[in-house]
Amino acid sequence: MIGRYNSFDGLRAIGAFGIAMMHYMANMRKADVAFLEESSILYKDVIPFFTMFVFLFFLLSAFSMCCGYYHDFASGEEGTSFDVERFFNKRYKRIFPFFSLLVIIDMLMNPSMEELVQGFSDLTLAFNFLPNPDIHVIGVGWFIGVIFVFYMLFPWFVYLLKNKWRAWFAWGVALLMHLLVVNYYLTEQFVLPSEIANSRHNIVFSFPFFITGGLLYVYRKELGNKRYKFVYLTLSSICTILQIIIKPTIFGENIIFLLLTFTFWILYAMTGGICWKNRRFLDNRIMRFFSSLSMEIYLCHMMMFRVLERLHLDKLIGDSIVLYWAYFILGITMTVLFSYVVKKVLFPFAGNRIPALAFLK
Repeated sequence: MIGRYNSFDGLRAIGAFGIAMMHYMANMRKADVAFLEESSILYKDVIPFFTMFVFLFFLLSAFSMCCGYYHDFASGEEGTSFDVERFFNKRYKRIFPFFSLLVIIDMLMNPSMEELVQGFSDLTLAFNFLPNPDIHVIGVGWFIGVIFVFYMLFPWFVYLLKNKWRAWFAWGVALLMHLLVVNYYLTEQFVLPSEIANSRHNIVFSFPFFITGGLLYVYRKELGNKRYKFVYLTLSSICTILQIIIKPTIFGENIIFLLLTFTFWILYAMTGGICWKNRRFLDNRIMRFFSSLSMEIYLCHMMMFRVLERLHLDKLIGDSIVLYWAYFILGITMTVLFSYVVKKVLFPFAGNRIPALAFLK
């Protein structure tokens, strides 16, 4: 097992909070959303950009899985062995308890045959093998479907990375397949319009992010040199600004530019990031705490938004900007508390121990 990259905690925390910010704004009343978008670039371009953080999670997942299991899977490594049962038990313990609780809550709140069928599909964790996995029970759970397929493919993934030439060839094929999926298969000749809109749900569509995360792992020693941190910070900042302002395309695809952008984010985090007064922005107690709950925050933040909707805050708060931040602050507070209590009390066996709340002292 490779040493832990602590700065990844900061990226996970930022990603989880950013996605929540985007979803909370997108699910407000259309009039409120329109007002927010007209008020400033923050609401028009910056917060909508946060929806792309799911691709950052794909990169992080691939790199982190390699840190933990690459050498166990890689053939020809003397003194290594791999326990398949232990590997998948850990994956199920990490994902299934919390996810299944949310699915059951959703089905109880909206009882119907459709909810029952979709909820059952969610509980298999294999729903991404469906031909059109457009599931509304825990809608954000599509991410879990893609990730679990990646776990199933991980031995093959390691095989691809074992040889650097093979890894680069696989990266090229993955990119070409991505373009083919977008331009050929994701058309009404083959799939429903809803599936075109949900292209991220397709593992082939998103695989360039996974294979790039694996390549970054393979070259971690060469690329993770701390002397490059300012270069990576500059490049990641420039790419992020360009993405927010003009959304550049490569081969007619903005997603490929996002791949480049988030690659620089990962590279910057690999160096440990910039230290100020002996503190690192991406690596500290607060980031470690929120990172330990990042999956739970991602999965249940919309449930808390639906609870707030039923309180009809829009009738109490007339200003759209104040209303948005009320939704976000209250929603994310409820989300973190719910995630912490459930994970700490109900499912303490799920792994990824939650750090002590020392930062609140």
